[in-house]
Amino acid sequence: MMPRIDSRIYAIVLVGIVIMGIAYNPLILLLIPALAYKDLREWLIESLLSLVYPNLAPRLVLGGDYVFDAKNNVMHVFYKAEPIFDISRLTGSQYVGLFDELVRRLGLGVDEAVAFIRLGDDRYVRLSRVVKGEGELGEFNAWLTARESLLRQYFVLKPLGGDELRRLVGFPTRPGKPRLIIAVAILFLASYIFFWLYGVTVIAVLAALMAKALGKYSVIRGGRLGILNKRLVTSNKIFTMPSDEDIRAIASAMANYLRNYALIISGNPEFRAVTSAKVAREYERFVVQERGRALSAVSRWRVVLDRITQNAEEPLRVMIASDKSIPDTSMVMKPSRSQTHLWSLPTIDELSHDVAIVPVFHGGRLISEGSRARVRLGRDREGNELIIDLDALPSGHMLIVGPTGMGKTWTISTMLYRLMNSGIKALILDPHGEYLRIPGIEPIDVTRRFINIFELDGLTDVERMHRLITEFSILGIDGRALLPDLKVIYSNGLYRDFFKSMEYLRTATDDDSVALALDRLMSHLKDAEIVPVEELLNNKALLLGSVRASPDVMAFLMGTVADHVYSHVMSKGIGEQLQQLLVIDEAYYLLNSPLAELMIRGLRKFGLGTVFITQTLTGISSDVLQNIPLIIALGGNDAYVASISQALQLTSEDIKWLTTALPPHMAGQTTKALVITGPIKRLGTIELEPSIKSFII
Repeated sequence: MMPRIDSRIYAIVLVGIVIMGIAYNPLILLLIPALAYKDLREWLIESLLSLVYPNLAPRLVLGGDYVFDAKNNVMHVFYKAEPIFDISRLTGSQYVGLFDELVRRLGLGVDEAVAFIRLGDDRYVRLSRVVKGEGELGEFNAWLTARESLLRQYFVLKPLGGDELRRLVGFPTRPGKPRLIIAVAILFLASYIFFWLYGVTVIAVLAALMAKALGKYSVIRGGRLGILNKRLVTSNKIFTMPSDEDIRAIASAMANYLRNYALIISGNPEFRAVTSAKVAREYERFVVQERGRALSAVSRWRVVLDRITQNAEEPLRVMIASDKSIPDTSMVMKPSRSQTHLWSLPTIDELSHDVAIVPVFHGGRLISEGSRARVRLGRDREGNELIIDLDALPSGHMLIVGPTGMGKTWTISTMLYRLMNSGIKALILDPHGEYLRIPGIEPIDVTRRFINIFELDGLTDVERMHRLITEFSILGIDGRALLPDLKVIYSNGLYRDFFKSMEYLRTATDDDSVALALDRLMSHLKDAEIVPVEELLNNKALLLGSVRASPDVMAFLMGTVADHVYSHVMSKGIGEQLQQLLVIDEAYYLLNSPLAELMIRGLRKFGLGTVFITQTLTGISSDVLQNIPLIIALGGNDAYVASISQALQLTSEDIKWLTTALPPHMAGQTTKALVITGPIKRLGTIELEPSIKSFII
């Protein structure tokens, strides 16, 4: 890739030729061979056209839900966006870490860009990528889907189209030729006065080039983006070493100062190598060639290299646009008559911490106003409302951990009560019968009503057999020994009858240990009515107290129900918004099983969320924890907090908060908690619902 040349160099070349032409008219003809250089020619033509046509932009084609830049072959898709996280609730390291994480996970290339736009109280995100032909549209759609899914972990997104898109972008029209003719006539007159016939020749060439280029541009009529008429032209911020708290403080101040802005970022994979080469070159000039002036350049570029290698900052290409200049002398902004800067891919080298001063995460409503899955938990330590929106998270999964007596059951009952009032349904796997005081919950004893564990529920027969082999191992059965008999059950359709299938397995086995395990299972289920799994998905509590004395049987029953709910919902695709919760108490029976990871990774946007409730995190893999977007850790004694400290990466401040918690009946029906949503941790107090206090806390 050819190195990019600063547009200021083009301006210097142009001014130089004009000065020489004034001194000696024939020298103005040097501009004609200079126009053979494509970048200089396009810069000059675009600069002249922007003087003739205010609000000049590349030739834009507005579709129903996209904008296509036909000049540069860039596809743009817009979203209305609300940040899930708010800078006012973050420390400096949290804010910088959150921004770095977003940039790193986006993994943008040089032909890809994301724009974060704020216009007053409205916020937008734009995803852009070069599309060189119709054959790349499928690849673009796959890229768009992946990036949109990632951004939904940080923003509540609503695709923009139709009239909303046009109000934002405006109406692209073809530039009128009469205006160009008048401008060219003025140029002809001026060039004849200053450069005589030589100038007229140059203007004739320029006029032909402008007329030819006119079809590559649009003029924007209306549109809210037009207010962003100042653009970043140069930045020396990469040569500074800001602290995390400095970045957060500047971003907070900028949020109040800038009401209208756009931050556009692209990848910059070459910048690391460029920086290393500059450090080496300037160091050689200073040491080997003994040029003292090179010392300052060595120091400046050494800072950049340290930030990339030691601070792990991401090199970026950046464009910042606003309706007023940024109050930072390191970042120079100038007014622009055109809108081309809003549509071109960024060109200015920058590092991620510098860009973080433009407040991407600010003022968001943490929750979407129309969401049914929003729950007020209480207040954080600073007195702000502690609200979560499960629809705004990557999935509806959550984990609640806490010792006996500190309010686990009361906390989840409070959340379920509030969610059920919004129309979200629940199925509770309840080993102790602790959730029966939630209004609207119907109890079901597993020994009275249960599901057919052999039913397919959305799976193929081969996949269901594979799952059963894994689940039977909980009872100490070598599932491989059952495989031939399971094949018979599925080949002749016997699987539709639970009791006949179990009888077949029992009579077909010669292994006494297998027979004993099957007999133990049937001793609990022999009188049960077999019901379809969807019958349970309507505010039911599946009571397992009658099998609690047999922990392996209880684990088997919990696992099979969870598995069938999972496969049933996956096959139905009930929608992206949360509609159903599967609540699993004593979840340590499942959390260290392959099924838990399958559910957590698979059920991201199928309308089902899983609530895992446990007293300990011991044995739970870090992969499972990292894929649960909401974790609520309740307070408790020193030993309990120490046991969860490493898994949740608790700070000394977190530990102090949790170890000073009191039981809810001593703390005014509240309980201290640490609420973790992605990279953000909030210390707060959960306000428990007094009307549903459980008899076992």
